[in-house]
Amino acid sequence: MSAMGMRRGRHSAMGGSLPCVAHTTNWTQRALILAMVWVVSTACVLPTEAADRYLFDRIHYDLSNDVLDEVVAVVNDFGSSKYVIGAVLLTTILGRDEMRDTGLLVGAGFAASALTSEALKRAVGRSRPLNPEDTHSMPSGHATVAFSAATALAHRYPKWRVAFYTVAGGVAFARVYLGRHYPSDVLAGAVVGVGITRLVLRQETKILSVRF
Repeated sequence: MSAMGMRRGRHSAMGGSLPCVAHTTNWTQRALILAMVWVVSTACVLPTEAADRYLFDRIHYDLSNDVLDEVVAVVNDFGSSKYVIGAVLLTTILGRDEMRDTGLLVGAGFAASALTSEALKRAVGRSRPLNPEDTHSMPSGHATVAFSAATALAHRYPKWRVAFYTVAGGVAFARVYLGRHYPSDVLAGAVVGVGITRLVLRQETKILSVRF
């Protein structure tokens, strides 16, 4: 074999191995990232618990007053599953094209997020701040529902994005103010609501093709 042929052979062999090397490198990087996240999370468990309790006490006890009591009672209902389900049913059954499509997207995001939240509640088993016997505190279902709806609505009506997420944030605050959740519970709910709904919205075309 000529010298040129040998060089070509070596070049081909090296070129053929590059995808495997890149694939291995990607998985190695992912593994390292996951390991780092696990280490940092483990290292922060105790301080997070202390900070969680501190923030809960400041919001639930120190901020309590008659005016907020009335406002929070109203805002809290925006994260109630029964109201979201009712709105979805009304818009999908009675609404016209745009409203109906919005209802379908909100409903799909709600269903996926709520199921994920419920599964996590059972897996985590965290006690509520004022009711240790209730071990369904994390993530907050109300926060999950509120941020799921806000994400779907913001996708449909971007100009109102800030308003939607402000209301969702109000629901999260209400849950802590009412003593139903720790701050990290509502944060976890927000992450689930936003994350799962964004995944659902990737299937928008299929969802909107549904007909009754």
